[in-house]
Amino acid sequence: MSKSVDTSHPADIGANVRRRRRALGFTLDQLAEASGVSPTMLSEVERSVKNPTVKLAYQIARALGCSLTELLEEHGVHPPTVIRAEDRRTLIDPETGVERYALSPDFLKRGIELASYRIPPGASAGEMAANRAGIIEHVVVTEGALTLVLGGRAFHLAEGDGATYGPQVAIEYRNDGDSPCSFQLVSDASRAL
Repeated sequence: MSKSVDTSHPADIGANVRRRRRALGFTLDQLAEASGVSPTMLSEVERSVKNPTVKLAYQIARALGCSLTELLEEHGVHPPTVIRAEDRRTLIDPETGVERYALSPDFLKRGIELASYRIPPGASAGEMAANRAGIIEHVVVTEGALTLVLGGRAFHLAEGDGATYGPQVAIEYRNDGDSPCSFQLVSDASRAL
């Protein structure tokens, strides 16, 4: 059974359009150009003066980088989600001592994975097969040094260094140093094929 959306109260979509537009740093004119909807109409939608047609709402959602359903279902500010350290999804490799912690499971709904790794000296997380096309990853080293191997090519990252890559090649996270290495990983699968 499909969920119906009450379109008689445009306040929700107006507030959601304004919130998303501001979060993206768009002016009304910039959103108008990107969406093909006039600045006057956008202003009226945001102020809940007018309820947009499905076609206009779709154009606005597309320009804001979301689906129409996402735009309609955002209801105000979401309360904070607190994940205690003891409640994190954790994987510790008993052979290498490599630790992996899932940091924000709520992001997975949007195709984003945020994880933290800790690799002991001389250890490796192992070579991982290539991900699907369209996935982009970013790592930033928070402690020690990381050897990031992409398709056989090694990149040496010191504390504070980061790297962004489309991982359509085999990946390895390795600690060639004498002290522990920690890094954060953001994996964006929102545009994966």
